[in-house]
Amino acid sequence: MGRYRKISLKQYDWFSLLLYVILVATGIVLLSTIDSVQNVSLNYAKKQLIWAIISFFGLIIIYFFNVKKIREWGSLIYLISIILLAGLFIFGKEVSGAKAWYRIGSFGFQPTEFAKLAVALGLAKLLSEREFSLNHIKNIGKVFILLAIPVVLILLQPDLGSVLVFSAFVIVLYREGLNGNYIFIVGWLILLFFLTIKYNAGFVLWGLIILFMIVATGIYIKMKKHRWNYLFIWFAFMFFSAATVQLTSYMYHHVLKPHQQQRIALLLGKISDDKGVGYHLKQSLIAISNGGWNGQGFKQGAQLKGNYIPEQHTDYIFTALAEQFGWVGSVAFVFIYLVFIIRLYMLAERQKQKFSRIIGYSLASLLAIHFFINILMVLGLFPVVGIPIIFISYGGSSLFFFSLFLFLFLKFDANRVEEF
Repeated sequence: MGRYRKISLKQYDWFSLLLYVILVATGIVLLSTIDSVQNVSLNYAKKQLIWAIISFFGLIIIYFFNVKKIREWGSLIYLISIILLAGLFIFGKEVSGAKAWYRIGSFGFQPTEFAKLAVALGLAKLLSEREFSLNHIKNIGKVFILLAIPVVLILLQPDLGSVLVFSAFVIVLYREGLNGNYIFIVGWLILLFFLTIKYNAGFVLWGLIILFMIVATGIYIKMKKHRWNYLFIWFAFMFFSAATVQLTSYMYHHVLKPHQQQRIALLLGKISDDKGVGYHLKQSLIAISNGGWNGQGFKQGAQLKGNYIPEQHTDYIFTALAEQFGWVGSVAFVFIYLVFIIRLYMLAERQKQKFSRIIGYSLASLLAIHFFINILMVLGLFPVVGIPIIFISYGGSSLFFFSLFLFLFLKFDANRVEEF
């Protein structure tokens, strides 16, 4: 086994750290405008700054820490995250309809944010085991269980937004050799989900029956060898699809809460409600359009000053940026964030060890999913599911654990060796 060599600060990727500081500073500035203009007594910017300082001490600790231990402890860290998620149902506090927080006085801790890091470590530990391959069904089953346990626990809180974020690990699995057919199946299931809600289960089932007959006829006519094997596989796939449609219909009407149903229905054009569930989206679009080319100016803007946008410090913080700094500022911000994500992918790809590569891909993919879903959400192109922009939106747990995630990966990158 190789040993980690002692590294200096010069070996860190300072470009990534610079982008990180820019993004965190941008978030604090935007939060300060919300605090001052809307006379918010919660001091979001001050609290975010405190968490940023705490996160900086995390960087110092990781610098002196032998990250070889992180790989050894990957399974244990994953197990701790599962215990914390399960403990929410006994000790957790309900916030915004989800039992997703531990509260000790004024201190709040959201274990879902820790779970994202822990799952990445657990997945990296599993996938980097000797002779582990995603070409075997047994191994795919292990990965599925590893991901399914936290997803189910988070879904039961319920926190649909965080569940969607875990789809980022599909990118990681594809990079590590997962057959693209599995990704196609996931995409197909998502399509069936939205079609079932947009229309109804009966309509989609009739469509599946017609599709089954057409394809089955084609298989029977053109396939000479193994005809019945292909027909059986096609039948099994269609039966699974039909079961998914029925399950989707049940979940939509009996599992999702009314406000979640309304948000999805609003996106799909089934309802129009500017005063109810559509209020967030309407005010968001007004704020973005108010920004124009150059923006209304620092701490300026009717939507910002009037406090018309609910949860602007978290899910809708992009609207504060767009209204104050306009199209120019928004494009500059998007560009910087995308460069940050791309840079992390580049660093991940140059890793010599599978474990550190998976950590890098997990980090970059989670940031990308958060970023794109949030931007699409405020533009009305995705249901409102409560997904913030990491490092920008207010959230101590998110800022702290993703900062540790980043610092940990940069330590791996700075300490690249042939073997652990």
